Amino acid sequence: MTRCAIYCRYSTDMQKESSLIDQEREAREYAEGRGWTVVGVYADAAMSGGSANRPDFERMKADANINVFDVVLSESIDRLSRNLVVTAGLHEEFSFLGIRLFTIHQGEINKMLVAMMGIVAEQFVSDLRDKVKRGQRGRILDGKVAGGVGYGYTVGEPGERTIDPEQALVVQRIFNMFADGVSPRAIAKMLNDEGIVGPKGNVWKDTTIRGQRDRGTGLLNNEAYVGRLIYGRTQYKKNPKTGRRVSRPQPEENWTITELPQLRIIGDDLWHRVKERQEVNTIVMPRDGDNRAMNRVHRKVHPLSGVLICGCCGGPMAITARDRYGCSAYRASRICDNSKTITRKEVEYRVFEGLRTGLLNSDHLDTFTAQFQKEVDRLRKATTSELASKKKRLTDVTRQIDRIVDHIVNGTDTKSITSRLVDLEAEKESLEVQVSQNEDKATCHIPEGSMAVS
Repeated sequence: MTRCAIYCRYSTDMQKESSLIDQEREAREYAEGRGWTVVGVYADAAMSGGSANRPDFERMKADANINVFDVVLSESIDRLSRNLVVTAGLHEEFSFLGIRLFTIHQGEINKMLVAMMGIVAEQFVSDLRDKVKRGQRGRILDGKVAGGVGYGYTVGEPGERTIDPEQALVVQRIFNMFADGVSPRAIAKMLNDEGIVGPKGNVWKDTTIRGQRDRGTGLLNNEAYVGRLIYGRTQYKKNPKTGRRVSRPQPEENWTITELPQLRIIGDDLWHRVKERQEVNTIVMPRDGDNRAMNRVHRKVHPLSGVLICGCCGGPMAITARDRYGCSAYRASRICDNSKTITRKEVEYRVFEGLRTGLLNSDHLDTFTAQFQKEVDRLRKATTSELASKKKRLTDVTRQIDRIVDHIVNGTDTKSITSRLVDLEAEKESLEVQVSQNEDKATCHIPEGSMAVS
């Protein structure tokens, strides 16, 4: 019996949920025609094929390592991935495991077809991206909306934006208050107190008003208010390691600028007063390779980070002052009136002391131990697939190292071979640590009644 796994995916462009149903139906018919037994369906909805970071795609790869199926069937190669590296890697990994790849449109996938179709799929994504940018730039040059409409405007004819008189008055008021020395946080509080609805129906926050100057975000940086549309301020690139898009500000010579006097809400004098005050208040923050502010990258994570909530509004509590927790909603927009703060050490002491004294009660301790063991068992099962994958990769890397060493011994050493050996040795060392850690997790067990609380 040939065990078949079906993989389905659709992205957000011009497709919908029913696409998964259609893909699965046709795949089942294909499998039935070949006498295969479908043992699992993996489906990722509204997920880009340019990244491998897809929940069911990763689950399928994990199940492959524990011998759940013999073949994988998809509608076409680009359903599996539109990234040549990801597609080639998947084919190589599954070939090593003895799993065959099939698509409804191309039949069985071999290495040559992977390369050819992978290049076609990757080029399609690149071409589509360029066409979208070209279209957006064209709309800007025509004075039309290429993205969000922006607070202060409404959409009239298709692509046309017109001034909303009521919101325009709010914009003028915000610019005047800021130019006169009122902080964005204080402005947000005033607007929320008066019941003025913010952009997209949300409450006003300080970040809504100040934004980021270099990206043109935030109400105070929207150049449409002085009759100027700008396209190309930022460029998004996908980090190949994480699959996440990272934005980077672009030099001014890369911008596309269109003058539209009919969109003007703010006079030049007021605009320049705001820019001058922003210049005085600006603090330049160092950034990392992905353009993230270093203070965010190195921000400490405490035992109760992301756990505490405000007792008044139910919003998150965060470090809002020097080592003190406070209500984030109060700090950002004053929509909550809980201005109290508490030191991190004090709240941690209260929480952990309460846990310690509460768990000394035998009834509570038994319940806690049972629930804790249940969670440990769940995590152990989740670790099993990852452990198998790491072990398999470790074996593969070790074999590659052995082959390279053989080449060197036989006198065929080159700079590229030596460099590759160094990379593989580093990866091997990292994998050995990860395998060891995962094995510890997988064997974690708490004997009944052995919980100690101090």
